[in-house]
Amino acid sequence: MAVENEFKFTSEKDLDPGSVAESLRSFLSSKNVPFKEKSKQSVDLYFDTEGLDLYKEDCILRQKTSSNGKIKLTVKRPISNEMRMMSREEIETESDGSWERVLSFSEEHLPGRIVLEKPSLTIECERIAFDYKDGSGIKLSLDVCDYVDGPTKKRFYEIELESVDDSTNREFDSIGMCQFIEDLGFAPVTESKYRRGVAWRLSANALI
Repeated sequence: MAVENEFKFTSEKDLDPGSVAESLRSFLSSKNVPFKEKSKQSVDLYFDTEGLDLYKEDCILRQKTSSNGKIKLTVKRPISNEMRMMSREEIETESDGSWERVLSFSEEHLPGRIVLEKPSLTIECERIAFDYKDGSGIKLSLDVCDYVDGPTKKRFYEIELESVDDSTNREFDSIGMCQFIEDLGFAPVTESKYRRGVAWRLSANALI
């Protein structure tokens, strides 16, 4: 188990992700931060109980299928959202993509929850990641995401500045990246993609 600490910023504006990515590259270079850039696509399936207990408790159970063929299962549980930083316990493992593997992983790490086989939310994501190579272990990423609910989709953009450690250290943005991201027009948020996505789906269905 690790502790994930991240600052999250989101936007629903009609953005040019290429321009945003170039702004992030330029800022890192101006601060002399070496980084390794990589891109990937994924389809994220989130599972929950019939009563959406994980959503209500701000937990997630996710299966991520990446464009490189890797499938991972992740459980996240909240620690705190103080000072605009999300701290969560994170448990992750590889998967064969079967429902049986999802179920056993859930039973091990979310005991007492009866999760449904039908996903409660689907997110399609294209990510550009900038991994700091200065020994800090910090990851910066730009996500172009679509919430998917049947034929309906909702596009949004997200930037995450993340540090995975064994503590809730809040002092890992020494170069002012958070302020720079806000200056790009992104708003800070302390709710997970899943929590916001379920709220969107419930709201959309209520309007039908």
